[in-house]
Amino acid sequence: MTTEPPVLETLNGRRRRSPVVGVCLAALSSAAVALIAVTSCFGSGYVWTAPLPTPTPTATATLTPTATATATVTPTATTTPRLSIDLPPPGPEERWVLVDLSDQTAQAMVGSQVWHTAYVTTGKAGWETPAGTFRISYRVYDETMTSSSIGAEEYYVLTHVLFTQYFTSEGHALHLNYWRPDSVFGHQATSHGCVGMRYADAEFFWSFATNGTRVAIQP
Repeated sequence: MTTEPPVLETLNGRRRRSPVVGVCLAALSSAAVALIAVTSCFGSGYVWTAPLPTPTPTATATLTPTATATATVTPTATTTPRLSIDLPPPGPEERWVLVDLSDQTAQAMVGSQVWHTAYVTTGKAGWETPAGTFRISYRVYDETMTSSSIGAEEYYVLTHVLFTQYFTSEGHALHLNYWRPDSVFGHQATSHGCVGMRYADAEFFWSFATNGTRVAIQP
């Protein structure tokens, strides 16, 4: 009997199983049965584990910064140094000087008696002559005065300011004022705080007063 090639067998609608294929199939069937038996006894070897739940993000509290209270410092009033001094009333024989800012006059006093009256020019607005009671602290016969020494707004250098008698540590003094016209004396305040006088009056007060002489200035 002649055996047809496998191709012809397929074309003819007949397909014969090769003996080798049969043997292989039988072996595979036996192995499958054995595997099923083992699986039945020992399990598949695989353990199914339920998936872990996905953690839900928790809201993180946002801290809102609270305003820190700042202590408020209350400014204290700046006091102007007091130039005036407290003195008892003048004695009956005491020599002293009385300056009246409203009248623009200076008087040489002995006790309660007026010996001499001079017309003066005192401190202008912003540079007022301080009211109060003072004493002459030092005297300079021939003085040079400058704007820088008191911080004046306009520049000046005044030489030969005669008969200068200082009565405050800020530079207020009785002295000759030769750079102002006669018309201002007794009428107009024009100085940077000093009590300016004409020549004859400044010379008189230079002779009348001395270091320690009381100078009383009234508004």
